[in-house]
Amino acid sequence: MPDQHAADCSPARHRAARVGSAGRWLVVALLGVIAACLLIEVGAGRVGAQGPTHSAGAGGAFIVAGQITPDTYGLYLVDTQHATIALYEYQPSSRKLRLLAARTYMFDVQLDEYNTELSPREVKKLVAQQKRLENTPAQP
Repeated sequence: MPDQHAADCSPARHRAARVGSAGRWLVVALLGVIAACLLIEVGAGRVGAQGPTHSAGAGGAFIVAGQITPDTYGLYLVDTQHATIALYEYQPSSRKLRLLAARTYMFDVQLDEYNTELSPREVKKLVAQQKRLENTPAQP
């Protein structure tokens, strides 16, 4: 019976693992470059007759390259001016970005509570209780 450990430690296997890892980092680096280019483009598109708009990010948009699954990478875009989040997946075979999801959070942030462990009212009560305890003089 062949030694399983020896088969796992073969030079070809290590080389393949390094190439796969390097390929993943290359994809991440390329997505970062794409994100930077998109930020520059978004910023350039927002320049008007009065000069550039000043807001969070480049023109109110944040783009972050990140891992979606163990094998896929993409771009997360948050547009603060339009209160929208979008997720794009990079497809290396076609060298294209594919929109996976988009959602406005305009109404989400107007909710007082949704799917939370403690309601805001309960947290407020705990904070008030803590403040009372901190302001109570020490007992001799």
